[in-house]
Amino acid sequence: MRYLTLNVSDDVTIEIDNSMTGKETIMYNGEVVSEISTVLGGIHRFEKMENGELAKYEVRISIKPILRVGFDIFRNNKVLLIC
Repeated sequence: MRYLTLNVSDDVTIEIDNSMTGKETIMYNGEVVSEISTVLGGIHRFEKMENGELAKYEVRISIKPILRVGFDIFRNNKVLLIC
């Protein structure tokens, strides 16, 4: 099930999927860059070259108050999305 699609720029899209069995999948421009199985959410880290520079990403998936799934996405330690 697709939880989130984030267009970081015209050239970069991050997608977050989660299965009924708790398998989280992070995709960068359609390429799987991280997968883990978890019940309460996890932290995904990956690196990609962008415009000749290394970009370091961190995607945190968690259970937020009122039993909703939360997503925090960082690029080079700067917030892209907190929800």
